[in-house]
Amino acid sequence: MKTLKILLFIVTPFLVFIFSTYLTISVLLKTQQTTICPDIRGKTVEEAKEMVRKSGLSFSILRYERRNDIPYNHVTVQKPDANINTRKGRVVYAIVSEGPEMIKTPGFIGLTLEGAQEALSEKKLTLDRIISVPHSKTGKVIAQIPAEGTEILQLSAITLIVGSEQKSYFLAPDNTGADMNEVIEELEAKQIRYKMVYVRGDQFSRHSGFDLSVAPRTIFNSSDELKVSVY
Repeated sequence: MKTLKILLFIVTPFLVFIFSTYLTISVLLKTQQTTICPDIRGKTVEEAKEMVRKSGLSFSILRYERRNDIPYNHVTVQKPDANINTRKGRVVYAIVSEGPEMIKTPGFIGLTLEGAQEALSEKKLTLDRIISVPHSKTGKVIAQIPAEGTEILQLSAITLIVGSEQKSYFLAPDNTGADMNEVIEELEAKQIRYKMVYVRGDQFSRHSGFDLSVAPRTIFNSSDELKVSVY
């Protein structure tokens, strides 16, 4: 009996401590307010701060990271996770995107269109559009927007100005009452392409006149072939 009393005397303080601790924790848990952590991923820092504040939480940026797929100043990761129950006043940590890397625009002038497209792909740039202008360097890049050396973001779009075939324009000769041989000489002197078409017979037959496929004194393209109809 005496031993039991001694044992109770020793154990009772521990039991009281454990019981009181349990009661304290229970009371704290019951009285502690909780809230649902909002989903701030993909939001700007300013939007995320406001959402967290309205939920009774605090906001802190853990670090910034380089992301080519997420715009600058947008949240990429959050802790605690979104849509879980958490105590009010807790800090929500965020990792924020620095956006794509800044690079200097490479030079494409002098490259063929195919070569420029390969270089664009290597630099993680995209082709916005191609503008063709008459130039002696046919099929090659003669200008670019933005210019070489300009600081731009990766994945930016580039416009290439590419040389195309230069075209000349001629004034059709006035064949009214003119001799056909004189007209042919004029065409050859001006390097105008032409084709003879014999409406009756062949070149050795007797002919009474001729017509041009382009009206006299009309401007036409050098790529157009003039037809001389002989009848």
